[in-house]
Amino acid sequence: MTYRSDWHRVSPLAIIHHGLTFLRQLVGSNPGPLLGLIAGTVAFARESPLMIATTALTLVLLGVGMAVMGWLRFLYRVHDGAIQVQQGVFTRHKLTLAFERIQNVRLERPIYLRPFGLARLTIESAGSASEEVHLPGIPLGEAEGLRDRALAETNAPLEPEAEASGAGSPGTHELLRRDPSDLVIYGISSPAILWGGAIAASLMGAVTRNLGDDRSREAEQAMNTLLETMPGWLPEFLVLPLAILLLLVLMSLASMTMALLRYQGYQLFREGERYRVTSGLLTRREQGIRHQRIQHLHLAQSFVARLFRRHHLSCHPIGPSLPDQPDGGGGALMAPSLTPDEQAQIIETLYPGLDWGDLRFHPVNARFMLPRFAFWGLLATITVAWVTVGDVPAWVLALFLPVPPLIVLNWHRQGWCLHGERLILRGGLIGCHYTVFDAYRVQTLKLFQNPLQRRAGLANLGIRLGSGGFRLPFIPWGTGTRLMDHLLWQVETSRAPWL
Repeated sequence: MTYRSDWHRVSPLAIIHHGLTFLRQLVGSNPGPLLGLIAGTVAFARESPLMIATTALTLVLLGVGMAVMGWLRFLYRVHDGAIQVQQGVFTRHKLTLAFERIQNVRLERPIYLRPFGLARLTIESAGSASEEVHLPGIPLGEAEGLRDRALAETNAPLEPEAEASGAGSPGTHELLRRDPSDLVIYGISSPAILWGGAIAASLMGAVTRNLGDDRSREAEQAMNTLLETMPGWLPEFLVLPLAILLLLVLMSLASMTMALLRYQGYQLFREGERYRVTSGLLTRREQGIRHQRIQHLHLAQSFVARLFRRHHLSCHPIGPSLPDQPDGGGGALMAPSLTPDEQAQIIETLYPGLDWGDLRFHPVNARFMLPRFAFWGLLATITVAWVTVGDVPAWVLALFLPVPPLIVLNWHRQGWCLHGERLILRGGLIGCHYTVFDAYRVQTLKLFQNPLQRRAGLANLGIRLGSGGFRLPFIPWGTGTRLMDHLLWQVETSRAPWL
């Protein structure tokens, strides 16, 4: 495909994308301003409805105006083997990204762009902490051409070790396909459901504790109305647990719906030394990553996924290591809801010779539990003091009963295994997760200890990869020293490409 070197403007429909992105960031990553705006609206709504309507209209018009100005000021072109972007309303930014530095390319076709033959293209460079080039609303043919050119120019010849691993074998074949039943399991095994239920339980408990307060007359009336509508055979003490259960069911349904929308039609292909994923119902997504750009593998299993004997696998390229998300987060390539056989097949493809069932993990020292026991013991002591003076109900102390066994379980989950050139770290609480990486991927190592560990001859080993940092806690100092020397020796002697 031939490109002109003059500047182009994306489709006006890209305004929709910018608006949706702004709302998602406002609600998800930074809800503070939104909550403040809602609180101010509620405070002034009864006093001045006209002011609220005027303010809302002004904000909407201002947002639309900013989106239009952002679209008018956004220009891009392909010139001298690089993609150049100019953007910014008040502050002008110019970015040049050479094709040879491109690490990850993601092609998406949202439902509002698909009828017009448009797509959005996301391009990340090596070492980028975020999306560096984002082109929403460009012709599909041009997006595919840019994607193919970026992938072609980054397919450098493989090193001998990479060729020996089979990463450069020609041909295309399917590694994984997900059915709706697999996605349903993935949706209900999301840890966000449990956290949401815990938050809802605490909020409902706070409401019920304050029902007798003069300031919560409205809440008391609402609760009485709810109790009157409940069946006569239902005891009042079951209202709160049933409400929490209903909320968990609704959250599970929402999570399953999001999983189906995000991963419907999921297919994972291997094309030579490159992996490609296609998925999505409303928005068709295509994501590709080279084998040698994968820095580490993350294998997670929540409590619910453990019941179904499933694991969720994600491959992380260079960049920040973000918390676990349904999408995998941070540009990771996701393989959801794997059965044991599928898990073994994909791990063998990514790390040949790694027999997962034959791994033997070393535990960490039992002193790992002491700081946690100390923290929760102090918190329990403060709670007992509050209960004694009558500020906190006595039943709150029952919440501390599961803490000791959970601390012990968390200690049992910790472990590590050195399998040839690969290091596997294990952790978790109710569920379990694993991190796998090649030793030559290590960037920095740090062996450190606190006074408690120094007296017992223990230490923590900090490991930094291009995809994030990890910590191996409470291991013997001598073991940490030998492990660090082994990893450094692998870094110095390996001929495999780091990126």
